[in-house]
Amino acid sequence: MIGAGITGLTTAYMLASAGARVMVVEAGSICAGTTGFTTGKVTSQHSLVYARLAKHHGVERATLYGQAQQAAIERIAGIASTESIDCNVTRNSAYVYTEDGARLDDLAEELRVARECGLPAHEAHGDIGLPWAAVGAIRFDDQLLFHPRRYCLALAEAIALRGGALVEQTRATGVDDDDKGGECVVTTERGTIRAGAVVLATQLPFLDRGAFFARTEATRSYVVASRFERPPEGMYISIDSPTRSIRPHTDSDGSVLIVGGGGHPTGRDENAQQQYDDLEQFASDRFGMTAEWRWSAQDYVPADGLPFIGPITKGSPRTFVATGYAKWGMTNGTVAATVISDAILGNDNPWRELFDPIRIDVPGSVGTVLSQVGHTIKSIVGDRVAMLTADHVQDLAPGEGAVVKVDGHAVAAFRAADGIVTAVSARCTHLGCVVHFNNAERTWDCPCHGSRFALDGQVIDGPATAPLDAVPAQTAVT
Repeated sequence: MIGAGITGLTTAYMLASAGARVMVVEAGSICAGTTGFTTGKVTSQHSLVYARLAKHHGVERATLYGQAQQAAIERIAGIASTESIDCNVTRNSAYVYTEDGARLDDLAEELRVARECGLPAHEAHGDIGLPWAAVGAIRFDDQLLFHPRRYCLALAEAIALRGGALVEQTRATGVDDDDKGGECVVTTERGTIRAGAVVLATQLPFLDRGAFFARTEATRSYVVASRFERPPEGMYISIDSPTRSIRPHTDSDGSVLIVGGGGHPTGRDENAQQQYDDLEQFASDRFGMTAEWRWSAQDYVPADGLPFIGPITKGSPRTFVATGYAKWGMTNGTVAATVISDAILGNDNPWRELFDPIRIDVPGSVGTVLSQVGHTIKSIVGDRVAMLTADHVQDLAPGEGAVVKVDGHAVAAFRAADGIVTAVSARCTHLGCVVHFNNAERTWDCPCHGSRFALDGQVIDGPATAPLDAVPAQTAVT
């Protein structure tokens, strides 16, 4: 397993529990990626997903999707119980709601399809546990809340107890599954690993096979949180714009209110800091809350609405991919672990065909793919002058970053509070797109396929595997 988030760890846990020898390789630390920064909702209620799936894929496939999500809820609850994991597992209701009367028809259609799919969906309106009345809402009963980091760290311990190996601070950079010995060879920064199968549990695969970077869209979303005496008991998501996500968390130290939203395509927001500001204002206006913590996460939205889970291509049957969870990674990551572990163990799985990465994308997804291609072409071969966000490095104020032109090359430069400038190439090492400064996270984000880099150029999120080239500070400022 490459990647130690919920997908990689759950897959390794299932395989190790079945007697397989497993290794989890992680570029950073266990559960330090999106899994560690999720809001931790474990639910089959994914906003208006069932009406969309039924429209594009048919009710039968929408039903299978719902069944997979419901099974994932019970799988997580079962593992937490079996392993006695202290991760604040709580049964709860999940609401999708609107404050806009013009959206009631959308909710009604979602409710109709969800019920047809056999899901625990019920009409709700008015008082749904929030400090304001909802014009309309749908309630899914018997859903789950938990602490994702505690859960995943316990999974890592369970894997080790079953003889599995976990290797952190080791970035994988390649996979060769054409070895004549029937093995997959994984190349890492610290050497090679041979395995019978490889699972790319890295959110977006760092291999370009299957072109998943063009079949998904990378997005950022934001969260603010604070200690709160009596937060709402349920978990909520709005269908209005901007989307708002709300959930409580309670442990021995008290209760916390978590408010999320502000999603946008990675690298395409001119002022990401405003997303935090807007969330804090919403939390203050609606709950009287002053944010104590803030964080963000990266997700990938599939063009046809369904995750990609299974062999990465027909020619690579022993290299598996799991991507495109559309911000619902706790259930979809667990579904992926089930589908992939069954495939490796030779077991049948009812959802294998639904999520097959080799499927032909539905016609409705073509526009999304073409849009992604358009962004890529614009960023690679478009007007170089239009890409610049500052004329000279000298123009940068402390705490500011921008793409500037130095000796005919695009340079990503940041000036620290002490005046020191850090400069790197502005060309993403994946396909050469020009990166964009994220002023909320102080990172360089690629607007094409979502690769993210630290100020010094080190990779934070793929599909890029190589850092941005350093540019000597003296070169950047002259």
